[in-house]
Amino acid sequence: MPKLIYDIGLHAGEDAAFYLRKGFRVIGVDADDAMCCAAAERLARYVRDGRVKIVNVAIAEASGTVTFYKSARPQWNTLVPRWRDQNAAFGSTFTESKVEAITLAELVKQHGQPHYIKVDIEGMDALAVRSLLETDVRPTFISIESAFPRDPTLASIKNELRTLSELGYDRFKIVPQHKVEEQIPPKPSRDGRYVPHRFECGSSGLFGDEAPGHWMILGETVATFRSIVRRSRLPAMLHRRLALYGLYCRVLERLTGIEPDLGWYDIHATRSRISPPSAPAPARAPASARRATARSGASNPRLRG
Repeated sequence: MPKLIYDIGLHAGEDAAFYLRKGFRVIGVDADDAMCCAAAERLARYVRDGRVKIVNVAIAEASGTVTFYKSARPQWNTLVPRWRDQNAAFGSTFTESKVEAITLAELVKQHGQPHYIKVDIEGMDALAVRSLLETDVRPTFISIESAFPRDPTLASIKNELRTLSELGYDRFKIVPQHKVEEQIPPKPSRDGRYVPHRFECGSSGLFGDEAPGHWMILGETVATFRSIVRRSRLPAMLHRRLALYGLYCRVLERLTGIEPDLGWYDIHATRSRISPPSAPAPARAPASARRATARSGASNPRLRG
C-alpha cells in the first residue's frame, strides 16, 4: 500500500496534488469549508479512487469547538487572536465563526501511521505537533511553518526546534518558502515516484530528503536562524510596532515595487538514520603475543620492511 502523508493546512490542494502524483496517499485537513470544497474539486479523481480523504476540521490544542478567523486572504486563516490582529493591521479583513476541532494526535489515531506530516496552520504548528508526544507516532519526516515572520525572534525559533527535539527529531533543514517556485524535483526521485512539477506560490514544495539544503544538527540549525534574525534586524525591530512596520512596508513597496516581508521559512525534521553494521574488527591478540611479535619483527628485517 502507498505510504501516507498528512497535509495539515490543505488550502486548495496545491501540496496534496504533488504528493498524490508522486504516488502517496493523502489525508488533507483544513478548517475552511470553502478551501475543502476547492481541494475536492481539484483532486476529484483521487477522491473517487480513495487515495485522498479530505477532513474539514481545525487542528487545535484540544478537541471541541474553537473560534476560527477566516481571512479575506485564505492563506492567513488562523485560530490565533494575535495573528488575527496582525492580519487586520496589514489590511486584511476577516470573519469569525465556530468550527469543530481535534488534535493532531487524535487525527493520526483515526487514520494511521504517516510517512510525512506537513503542518501549515498559521500560528498553531508547534502546538499541533506537540500533541504527538501523547502517541508513539513519529513520521519519518515532518515539517512546520515557522512563526518567525509573526514573531521574528530567536526565542520563538528555539521553542519550535525544542518541540521537534522532544519528539526525537535531531536533523533539520530550513527551507525558504519565498523561493519555493524555484524548486525542481530531483531526478531520480529520492522518495516516491519522480514527477516533473512546477510549484505554485504559497505551496510547501519538496519535502524530506528532496527538500533543498542539507540536514543539520540542532546547534547548526540555531546558528543558521541566528544569522537570519541578524539580517532582518531592522524590520524585526519595527515589527514590534505594527503601525511602524506597516508604514515601512508601504514605503519600501512604493520605492521598489516589491511587497517586503521578513521571509517565510519551513522547518523540516527527521531522525538520524541508523547506518548498516560494519564488518566486525578482527579480535586483538593477547598482549603477550603482541609483545612477542614486536620483538620478532625488530630482529627480522623482512618483517620490519
